[in-house]
Amino acid sequence: MVYAGANSASFEAAGRDLKELAGLEIRSERVRRATLRHGQARCALARLLEEAFLDKSIPDQLGAGPADQPAPPLAVVMGDGGRYQLFDRATGKPASGSFWKESRVAVLLSMKTQRFSTDPNAQLPDFLKDVSIAKKLAAIGKVSGENLTRADQPVTAESPWQRPELLRKEVISSGKHWKAFGPMVASSAWYHGFFAAEEKVFVSDGSSAIEEMQAEWFSCFTSVLDLMHALSYSLAAARAIHGDGDPSWQCYCELATLIWQGKVDELLRVLDSHQAHLGDPPAEARDTDAREIVRRARVYYRNHRGRMNYPAYRKKGYPLTSSMMESTVKQVSRRVKGTEKFWSSDGGEAILRLRGDYLSESRPMDDYWKQRQMDANGFRSYSTSA
Repeated sequence: MVYAGANSASFEAAGRDLKELAGLEIRSERVRRATLRHGQARCALARLLEEAFLDKSIPDQLGAGPADQPAPPLAVVMGDGGRYQLFDRATGKPASGSFWKESRVAVLLSMKTQRFSTDPNAQLPDFLKDVSIAKKLAAIGKVSGENLTRADQPVTAESPWQRPELLRKEVISSGKHWKAFGPMVASSAWYHGFFAAEEKVFVSDGSSAIEEMQAEWFSCFTSVLDLMHALSYSLAAARAIHGDGDPSWQCYCELATLIWQGKVDELLRVLDSHQAHLGDPPAEARDTDAREIVRRARVYYRNHRGRMNYPAYRKKGYPLTSSMMESTVKQVSRRVKGTEKFWSSDGGEAILRLRGDYLSESRPMDDYWKQRQMDANGFRSYSTSA
């Protein structure tokens, strides 16, 4: 019942799945109660483990791990946000008028990597000049990028650069704000031996909230800016500077090559030159103003220049993108996101916890059910009405 309630599209769909697959006639309301009850129990257990983690000394938090948990060869943490609708009847409609709220999702990737004496992919690959990739970058950067692509280039299905081997993926999801989500992720990472790993990497899109979480809880991790987000700003800047056509394409390739090769200072000099030619944006400039687009790109690269040493990352075999993070957010959102779905604070937190548990490859729910069976005493607890 709990598996169906946490993984089906809705509690009603869970009831239909149970009938079709297991021959069980169970009302959706009963599925809902069971799912949320055990989801809340999982949240309570996570809080106990988090409190035990926070009671440890800083050296133990940053450099140790459980004695029975081997550290992965390469520990990778990624974070991002999804969306769902929150509606607590006691508080009524939010002052903003919108029920939509951001969910927080993190993945812990145990990986195996290979080191290289030199950069194994020193030149910008054609894969990043591909039609499909350019459209992806345009979507990230919220610009139209169709005219910046060359239609004669084939779509490449595989990444052209060396990527680490994925051994195991763990998922943590919550409706808590980023400040509260940080220790939840750090606690889970500690219990999976991540802080004891020799190689530790934190990959994100550079948003301030995630960057603050990394600085506070994963300061001993090498911070890597997601390559696709870095390239999306170059695409937006190229189109802002030249409009459509070949000049835009050539400008994008020039900026993308500098990013790929980690030449951030040179990249900034090029953008500074274009900014000087266009002029500084006025205070009331719109987001679509070419001057403002170039200014934002310059600020973005200046803020993240210490996280863009991609040649060094490739030599160490680190991941360069957060694509696994994005796909995981979609898997979590499949259950909680929908215009017809509204969650209470407790209910939303319970279902997000279960979504993360069932998407985790260590199968934490197997241990949970075994422990529940061991703790069962044969007696039912009843509540008396007032």
